Amino acid sequence: MTVSARPGRFGRLAALAAVAMVAIVPALAACAPSATQDDSAPAGATTISFQLDWVKNSQFAGFFEADDKGYFADNGLSVKFLDGGDVASTASVIVGGGAQMGIVSNMARLYDANKAGADLVAVGAIYQTSPAGIMTLPDREVSSIADLEGLKIGTDESGQADLDTLFKVNGKDPSYTHVRVGYDAAPLFAGKIDAYYVYVTNQPVTSTLQGKESNVVTFADLGFQSYAGLIVTTRDYLESNRDDVEAFMSAAQKGWQDVIDDPQAGTDLTVSHYGSNLGLDADTEIGTLKAQLPLMQSDATQKYGVLALDPTAIAGPMYDALRASGRTELPEPGEVYDASVIEEAASGAAS
Repeated sequence: MTVSARPGRFGRLAALAAVAMVAIVPALAACAPSATQDDSAPAGATTISFQLDWVKNSQFAGFFEADDKGYFADNGLSVKFLDGGDVASTASVIVGGGAQMGIVSNMARLYDANKAGADLVAVGAIYQTSPAGIMTLPDREVSSIADLEGLKIGTDESGQADLDTLFKVNGKDPSYTHVRVGYDAAPLFAGKIDAYYVYVTNQPVTSTLQGKESNVVTFADLGFQSYAGLIVTTRDYLESNRDDVEAFMSAAQKGWQDVIDDPQAGTDLTVSHYGSNLGLDADTEIGTLKAQLPLMQSDATQKYGVLALDPTAIAGPMYDALRASGRTELPEPGEVYDASVIEEAASGAAS
C-alpha cells in the first residue's frame, strides 16, 4: 500500500473533532499530562510523546532529522512520535495525557478545542502559510476572489465551510456552486468541476507526477491567512515543563533547518526509517516536501527561525479569518499563542 500525503482539507473533520472534544475533555480533565521517563532512553532524559496529525511522512521530516541526528538527545529529551493517521482529534490525545506535545492542524481546530475546554497553547507553527488552496486546469487562472465567483468548486462537506469563509474574508457572500467530491482531482481533469479545493502540497504534486499540469493558488494569496500545523501543549504542561518545551522546539528548529538545506536527505530518512512500513513513494514524498518548504517561511521565521509565531499576524488577518468563519469569541492572542517559547528556543538552536 502506498500512503499519500494528508488526505484532509484545511477544515476536514473539524466538526467531528469539536464533538469529540466536548465529550472527552471533561472526562480527561483530571489526567494532567506530565513528563515521563522512558526505560530505553539515556539516563536522565525526559520522554516527550509527540502526537502527529497524519502518518509519518515527509511533512514531518524536520522532526525526524532532529531525532536521528541526536538534537533531541543533546537537549536531554527522548521523543516518541505518535502516528496520527487514524486520530480524529489530536487535541483530545494531548489533553488526555496521551502525548505531552503534538500538532493541531489549524487555528480553527485549536479554537474549537479550547472552546470545548482543552486549554491548549500553541508554541510554534510548521506552516506559516496554510497549504489550503485552489487547483484549476492550466487554462484557468485564479488571482482574486472574483475569479471564483460562479464556478463549480469541488470539495468535501467541511471544505465548503472554508470556501464560504474565503468569500466572507473578502467581503463577499459565497457565490459558487459546491460539488461534493473526494480526495481525487479526477473530477477536475474530467471537466466536472471548474476548481478543486486542495492542499497545494498534495494533489497538485501527485497530478504533476502523473503528467497532469495544473494551476494552484493558496487561500493566503486570496486573502485568507492562517497558520497550519500548530505545535501545541497544554497550559499546565507548559507552565510546569517550560524548559523541556523550549528544548524540544530548539532541537526541532535545528532538524528543520537541516531539511531546508537538504530536503532529499530528509525525504530519504523518512522513507527508509520513520515511515518505512507505509509504502511511501519517494518521488511523491520529495515533491510534497519541496512544495511545503516555501510555506514554512515568513518574516517571523527570518527573525526567529523556522516554526516561529507572529503575534501581529495572529491578531490581525488571521483573527479576521477566524471571525469570518463565525468564531467570534476570540481570546487575546497571547493567551493561546506563546511566541516567546520559540524566541527563547531560537537562541538555543543557534548555539
